[in-house]
Amino acid sequence: MAEQVNHVTEIKHSAFIPLGFNFVKELAVEMMPETESEGLADFMRMVRLLFHYEYLESRDRMKRNFDLVTAAQDDNVSLIKMSEQQLSPAEFQDLSVDFVGDFCSLMADANFSLLTQKEWELAKAENFLFTLPCEIAWNKFDKSLMGTFLKQNPALSQGLTQFADAALLFKRGNGVATAKGRFISEKIEMLMEMCMMEPILALVGKPKVVFAPLEAVGAGVSKKSKKLGGMTVKERTDTTMVERRTLRRLMPTPVAVLKNLFTTMELQEPTFKEVVLMYRMAQPQHEGQKAGPGGAGPLILKSFHDIPMADLEMIFPEVNITVKFKDMLINVSLALVAIVTFLWTFLSGVKWTTETITLISVLGGKVASSATALMAAQSRYAGMMAKELQAKSANSQLGMLMHLMESMEDQECKEMILAYCVLSANGKSMTLKEVDTACESLLHTRFGLRVDFDVEGSMVKLLREGLVEQRAGVLYAATPLRKALQRLDTKWDNLFDYRDDGGAAREDQMVAAAAAAARQVRYQTVEATLKEQLARTDCDRAKVVARLKEQQEEIAGKIKTLETAMTGYKWITT
Repeated sequence: MAEQVNHVTEIKHSAFIPLGFNFVKELAVEMMPETESEGLADFMRMVRLLFHYEYLESRDRMKRNFDLVTAAQDDNVSLIKMSEQQLSPAEFQDLSVDFVGDFCSLMADANFSLLTQKEWELAKAENFLFTLPCEIAWNKFDKSLMGTFLKQNPALSQGLTQFADAALLFKRGNGVATAKGRFISEKIEMLMEMCMMEPILALVGKPKVVFAPLEAVGAGVSKKSKKLGGMTVKERTDTTMVERRTLRRLMPTPVAVLKNLFTTMELQEPTFKEVVLMYRMAQPQHEGQKAGPGGAGPLILKSFHDIPMADLEMIFPEVNITVKFKDMLINVSLALVAIVTFLWTFLSGVKWTTETITLISVLGGKVASSATALMAAQSRYAGMMAKELQAKSANSQLGMLMHLMESMEDQECKEMILAYCVLSANGKSMTLKEVDTACESLLHTRFGLRVDFDVEGSMVKLLREGLVEQRAGVLYAATPLRKALQRLDTKWDNLFDYRDDGGAAREDQMVAAAAAAARQVRYQTVEATLKEQLARTDCDRAKVVARLKEQQEEIAGKIKTLETAMTGYKWITT
């Protein structure tokens, strides 16, 4: 058996949820009461549609800029003419930098992260299944585009790879690659390197790094259970320890290699689930490809899947494949033997007989054969790498850009819906940590996923839409579903302040006519009421006048009677 050496590396969980949206919908329906299933379906549809609307303008801008930036390499005649007429080389560079900035924002929203220098050193130090010796020709990359972008965003450049000014590498998700076999050829080659090449490199002061510096800690993820609003959830750390089982780690010495030369080995290496590479070449890649304004080379977007960490260098372009040490040693040794034999024959004064000439011819042929074998090996290795790359390639250019845009929208909506349903199903206020733990536990229990759920990002969006209420500063509660639907519906109805002109005019006419009719009825009613009131007032006034007239006539009669009665009196005056 191979010597068991425990070498583990810490892999941080990604915030990406590698599930189709339909699976998240099913999980959400399971959490909510059955009576709210119809409302929940509408809730999820409106969230997705509103989110798509909000990102529509930025999507269109990014696609437009990408079309202009890649017009020359795609031989798009109309866009080439437009860019040449409207954009100077400096303006084209600014447009390219803007696209890089928008693309980086898209990748961040889609939960991709940039490769760091520490991760790159970790990848270069060891080999998994890709053992071909190679060097990347960084001088063929354009460094002005990425370099300008990083200068404008110094905070982003902290900790990035040394080649970040030539290419940006994004990664998302993690996995584990395994391989099983005897790997006899690889073991022999590794033994020869241990015994010959590495001592020579150490003597000349350039020792080969064979192990990346890893912290040997226990494997696994710590878990503990707790009760949360009637649900049992498991708290987990946001990292996983994966053991790196490469041939060199399993057999660190020549003795170990000899002991296990014919032993079946089980190899294991952490992988990056998705890898996206963005770079621009210094000049056109082939004859006939046009350069952009200012002589810019093509801007390339490529994506790969399931790339072992130790084999990361194989995805780069402009990789110069060299022959393996074993092939070099065998062929160079044969060539040296042939040359030495020829020189010995020439200098020792041996007579040039037919046998001697034949021997020298054979040795010369062997030298040529060795050189040809080296070139054939180099071509064979290049073909092996191309085949491996073809198996790992996913998408590129505009197709990949569209996929990433859709993936970003799905990711944001999945986070919002999961966080809302967890809060709603819990039935009471929760802290961010409790929501985070509950969402991660649900994904792990149901689908076996280990993700670092982006609870802060999802909660900010839910608060902005009024779908969650903040209480006491640190507690959050879900807005009741019916009220949440009303808020989403109101926002949807108010996205625009107008409708189709013809429909608006007809509707306005109908409203105006109805209002006029209502006013006419109201005026007629008021007028009739006033007339009735006036008629009653006139009747009452007539009665009062008649009564006053009768009283006046009665008083006049009495006065006349008194005047008649006093006519016979004789008044005495002094």
